[in-house]
Amino acid sequence: MLRLAGAQIPVASNIQLNKIELFKAIDWAKENDVDHLLTPEGSLSGYGDINGKEKELIDALKEVELHARGINFHLGTIIKEKEEIGYVNRNEIRHYTKEGSLSEVTHKTYCIPQDRCIGKIWSKGLNYFEASGYRSVGMICNDMWGSADEIGLGFCERHLVEFNLELIFHATNGIKFSKHDKRWEAFNAYADGFLRMCAFKSKTVILTVDSCVPWNWNGEEDKLEECPTSSESGVLDFTGWKTKVPRFGRQYFYHDVDMKFPGRERFNRYNGRLRDEYPYTNLNFDYLKKEIV
Repeated sequence: MLRLAGAQIPVASNIQLNKIELFKAIDWAKENDVDHLLTPEGSLSGYGDINGKEKELIDALKEVELHARGINFHLGTIIKEKEEIGYVNRNEIRHYTKEGSLSEVTHKTYCIPQDRCIGKIWSKGLNYFEASGYRSVGMICNDMWGSADEIGLGFCERHLVEFNLELIFHATNGIKFSKHDKRWEAFNAYADGFLRMCAFKSKTVILTVDSCVPWNWNGEEDKLEECPTSSESGVLDFTGWKTKVPRFGRQYFYHDVDMKFPGRERFNRYNGRLRDEYPYTNLNFDYLKKEIV
């Protein structure tokens, strides 16, 4: 069994508040023997402009890295990276091992203006990495659903379907609606459909986590449960959601995933159990499997 966990936490514009939230989430993960902990997009930096906060952010990052030793930690943050073209703001997930080593960095591809970041070139492949021995990949917010709008091509189809992946770590920090705003329902259904179809097509287990507050939240505890999350946090596979994480407020959650068989084998075994049910009885089932890969 692999214990996957997420921290649906508030993400503030204040780095010190965010650091405290991360400490609490890490402590909870250690107390619950979690194998992997994922945090929302921008959960250390806040979601937005980091210019002028670079030193504070790096100092806080060092503290969080030290505190997280002992668990596999997947930290969503915006940070300034030194690259060939100079210093560049990147929206990323930093993937750490239990020993505290940085094993991989996932850069967001489909950035929006509020990110104040440069996105990764969309035609480049993803950075795959091993998480507890399983081939994994990170995705950030719009990388799950925004690409279909922006270039008419699903990220899943281009980068995930043909690879034998086992885990997707998806960090997001979506726009928040008032709890009385009915428009949220369409937004929620859209995100839910992308998550479920991505799990279905790629035959992976997805761990996804959103923040629980708007982007301008700054520590007001009385506002912590005023807005539903933009998308559902939790764990899902090709059969659907394995968790029922509340949509309001600070929530820590985990799910134990049976990784005995690879994702594609689990998918095919599930197919086999339904072979004699209507309407599959008179179908060439091998052809059906090929069509839905």
